[in-house]
This record gives sequence, C-alpha cells and structure tokens, in this order.
Amino acid sequence: MALYLVVFVVSIYKFPLYKDSSLRLIPVILFFTLATEFIGGYIKYDLGEAFSNIILFNIYYLIYFSLFLYVFMRLIEGKRFKWYIKICIIIFWIFYISDLVFTDIFTQSFTRSYFTGASGLIFCIILYYINILQSSLVLVVKNDLLFWISVGLFLFFVGYIPIKIIKSWYFYFQMESFFQILLLIQFSLIVVMYSFFLIGFLWMKKR
Repeated sequence: MALYLVVFVVSIYKFPLYKDSSLRLIPVILFFTLATEFIGGYIKYDLGEAFSNIILFNIYYLIYFSLFLYVFMRLIEGKRFKWYIKICIIIFWIFYISDLVFTDIFTQSFTRSYFTGASGLIFCIILYYINILQSSLVLVVKNDLLFWISVGLFLFFVGYIPIKIIKSWYFYFQMESFFQILLLIQFSLIVVMYSFFLIGFLWMKKR
C-alpha cells in the first residue's frame, strides 16, 4: 500500500510534464487503484464476513481496463493499431456486459471480464512495442513514461494471469501452503510493476 501511495504522489508531482496528453489519466487510475485496495482491505479485514468487497473489484475492473486501453489507443501511432485496440475495448465491454447479465455482481467475481481485459491489455502493449520499433521513439524510450508503464503492466499480467486462473478455478484443493506461495508471487509482481511505474515517472521527459 505504501508503494501505491509513493507512486501516486510522484505522478502528481510530475503531472505538469504530461498534463496535455492522454497520460493524464494515469494518476486517475493510480488513485482509483489505491482507493479500491484500501476500501477492499477494510471491508475484508475489518468488517468481516458480513460484507463482501467483490462488487467493489468488479466495478474496478471496468474502470481500470477501460482507461488503460483508452490511453494506449490514444497514444499509439497508426490507424491500424488504433483500430485493433478499439476492437479490444469493444470485446472487453461485451464480456463485461455478459458478466453483468449472467453473474451476480455482489457475490461472484467477474473473472471472464478480468481475463479479457488483461489479455487485451497485453495485446495492446505488444502493439505499442511494435509501434516503438517502427518509429523514432525507440531513440528516446528511456524517457517515455508509457514505455515504463507498459513494461510494468506486461510483467505483472503475464505473471499474474496464471495465478488468477488457479485462484479462481482451483481453490477447492485447499492447499494453504501453496496459496501462500501464490500470494508471495503476487505481491512480488505488484512491487515489480509499481517499481517500473516509479522509474517511468522519475526518468520521464515531456512527450
């Protein structure tokens, strides 16, 4: 939680450097993530089993993935790549609407929406890397905030999707020690992701 806060504060401090681009949505995403984790943790650990934080995270998925996909769509160059990302957004929304219709938002996690959003984001990041290699951005990538954001996101989701699958569909095996290892890996992935975010904000130059 402390790392979340540090990165958010630095993002606000550096805001004048990217306030005129779509990257200005990044602090919104960071703040919403920080608030969701804080409120979700409070509900889980302080309010007990009488309350569920599932609906909070289901709503979070919609905002988180929609905003990140939008940022990549706006900043990536090339009409073809932009069109691919638009399709990703539409597919994600279709899955999210289907979860709204067929899944109880209060008691069941929108797992399909999460996997669709995460997979779509990985796809967008790959498109972004191709875009970098085909443009002059490759020469100044060290100072490009979106590059460091994308590295953090890519490493996190590539590592976390298998963990999410295990946690979602194989929880009934009741292997507590194994799940403790998964939680440790998950925590490590979060630290790695936010560390790259922090590097990006510290090294960035005005785009």
